[in-house]
Amino acid sequence: MNGIKILMVASIFMIIHSCASNEIGHSKDVNQDEINQGYFMEYDEAKDKTEITAFFRFAGPNGTTLILDAPGKVEMNGEKLDLKETKDAGAYYYKTLNGKLPDGEYSFEYTDLHQKSFKNTVSWKNIEVESVSDSFSHSDGLLISFNDDPQGRKEEITIAISDSANSISETISHVRREKIKIAGSKLKDLHGPLEINMRRNGQFNLKNQTHAGGYIGTAYRLKTFSAYLTD
Repeated sequence: MNGIKILMVASIFMIIHSCASNEIGHSKDVNQDEINQGYFMEYDEAKDKTEITAFFRFAGPNGTTLILDAPGKVEMNGEKLDLKETKDAGAYYYKTLNGKLPDGEYSFEYTDLHQKSFKNTVSWKNIEVESVSDSFSHSDGLLISFNDDPQGRKEEITIAISDSANSISETISHVRREKIKIAGSKLKDLHGPLEINMRRNGQFNLKNQTHAGGYIGTAYRLKTFSAYLTD
């Protein structure tokens, strides 16, 4: 299958911010055109919660985190996000929602100190696994069917598979016909009962942004499901 590469599974939040500054500053103290915007939407099916996060950084995606001074603000679909300050991540804005977001378009709107507005939208669709091989052999390979078109939104699927001793992770950039098949040769070090974790990730550049740029990241983490390798 084209576009498969082995990667470790990690939260989109941690991937993007692992090398970023955790220092905190104020938007009133910096050039407004040098404020980078970073937005994240992540649903965890096991917790049945959606996390919305917005970062504002000075001079690029790894720069100092910023508190937005009035009249600066950030909203998602017209609702203000709450400020949070931590030692590990710095300052960011967030909202935690119970359950899934309905399918549809969601907008983030950032207003700077001069009341200049930057509005960006992202398309969100929930994903459900329709079928997975309960048991299979290495010659069969693992087949997973689901009700989504990640490639149509330029998103990718990551699948982590483990037995009691070993694990692999596959990221598939080109998902065709709402199905994924992982060849048995990729699973040669795995045997017996398997745990399978599946997530969908996306990252999109903003259309309305300052000189410093910005992006929207999406992640959808499904519940762990099981299968059995018979040989």
